[in-house]
Amino acid sequence: MNLKLCEYMLAIKRYGNISEAAKKVFVTPSALNQQLLKLENELGTQLFVRSRRSLIPTEAGNAYLECARKMLDLWQATSSEIQDMTDCKTGSYRIGLTVDHGNEVFTHVYPAFYERYPEIQVQCWQMLVPELMRLLLHGDIDMMFTLGVENRIPDSLEYLLLSCENLLLGLHRTHPISQNATYSAINPAPDFRMLKDDKFALCLKNSTMRTELIDPMFKHLGFTPNIMVESSSNAFLEQLAAMGLCNAIIPQSQIRNHEDIAWFYLPQNPRFHFGAVYAKGYRLSKALRYFIGLAEEYARRNFDFAAPSEDCNIL
Repeated sequence: MNLKLCEYMLAIKRYGNISEAAKKVFVTPSALNQQLLKLENELGTQLFVRSRRSLIPTEAGNAYLECARKMLDLWQATSSEIQDMTDCKTGSYRIGLTVDHGNEVFTHVYPAFYERYPEIQVQCWQMLVPELMRLLLHGDIDMMFTLGVENRIPDSLEYLLLSCENLLLGLHRTHPISQNATYSAINPAPDFRMLKDDKFALCLKNSTMRTELIDPMFKHLGFTPNIMVESSSNAFLEQLAAMGLCNAIIPQSQIRNHEDIAWFYLPQNPRFHFGAVYAKGYRLSKALRYFIGLAEEYARRNFDFAAPSEDCNIL
């Protein structure tokens, strides 16, 4: 099978029309359509049912597409193994970065990676985890860093846990609950019923931190928070709390201000994981394993925090 044709046909399946698929594989729509017609002629059967709005795989088309995906996976694994056997230090990798955690890891570990593999090109995409997950599942990136709960990872993906930490509540020092708080340490979880009328600054509503941890926590507590600001920047959320404009919930590793803000554990102590994810069947090369190893070393030092003791559950 022609690997380029495999990519073409998989793109048609993904986008459901020739024009969008052509953009993905960098050819003209007419050229892609000719490749499809030629392939169907060679196979003696139709691979896609044409309609005005979309192309839908036939039974034969699904059989071809399944084989095409296996062929591309086999080629990736074979080329990666040969690169390792020959100690090849060239190539390119596409990596998805989460906001804040992904940025921080990349900027700190890439210099060491570049020193060992200066000829390897690394392209990065920074998005929310759900958007990165879609790119990974479609084969648009080779691996990604993710934030969230480990058991929410799709079965078609491999997951490497790098670190685990707590989400914390930040209250300005003038807040009534902060009056008896310790500013140099993390305080036990407060009674959230006292915060029902407060304003909150939270991460974006589509982020995994919100959908998997924060929103379920508020639902369990029985009230909907009054959200003043949603942002992907933890530094911005912390700044709002430091100014006394609202309360903030951010990861423990992102805390910088202990002078203006008292920090508290959350009820039930929701914890989230930082990890590396790649498709099952994708063979990690020696270079990519080295990159992930650097990321894990950094994450263990900077993002890994123990869970609080049971007596920290309520203030």
